Amino acid sequence: MVNIAFKNGLIALALLALSTTNLTAKTFDWKANKWEQIDDSEGIKVFRKAFKNSDVKGVAGAALIEAPASKIIWVLMDHDHKDQWVDKFYKAHTIETPNLLSSVQYAAFDMPLFIADRDFVYRYEFTYDDKLGAIVVDSRSVTHPSAPAAKTVGVRGEIVMGKYRLYPRDGGKSTYVEVEYLADPKGSLPVWLVNLVQKSWPFKTLKGLKKQVKKPFVKDHPIITEGFRKYLATDK
Repeated sequence: MVNIAFKNGLIALALLALSTTNLTAKTFDWKANKWEQIDDSEGIKVFRKAFKNSDVKGVAGAALIEAPASKIIWVLMDHDHKDQWVDKFYKAHTIETPNLLSSVQYAAFDMPLFIADRDFVYRYEFTYDDKLGAIVVDSRSVTHPSAPAAKTVGVRGEIVMGKYRLYPRDGGKSTYVEVEYLADPKGSLPVWLVNLVQKSWPFKTLKGLKKQVKKPFVKDHPIITEGFRKYLATDK
């Protein structure tokens, strides 16, 4: 019981420190970075952006989630329950975890009839942006010798750029979440269809995340208290 209380206290202290490390921090400037806002409903903002050398458009979203960053990260890393909130989810597993702040992941998605299923092999990298006062989760497609072979489930897609920014708020009790993605599903899908389908991805993802973090089995991920301990040690 003492150990549990100590752990919970450490998590609370970590979240509080992260939320007050940079009191003048601002959230991401969407307009300055050429993102166009295309929707704002149910507390979720949705953006879109054209990228150079890509016919597929990037999509992004932002929302306040009433849960600490440690629980949001746990949900992102949890494979067993992804089918409860990730659209078209089929299966996933962790391929390798070199350290607490880096891992290689595999995920496959069950596409509608007559469209080949898609899978992705990608790396998660966790960092802390002191200027923004945010935990940053970068993801990008990689190759790995232990990953399932391409065409195992259909077509191997590519995550060109993926990013979550988690801003602890309200003493760490809530988190303002921003997400950006530029993903190419590859294959023979027409670009207009890809852009149409992906347009709704930020809203579905953030809405699902809001619900998932409230479930009783969701835990606090140790990335907060262990992976970012050095930031806590220098906090003033």
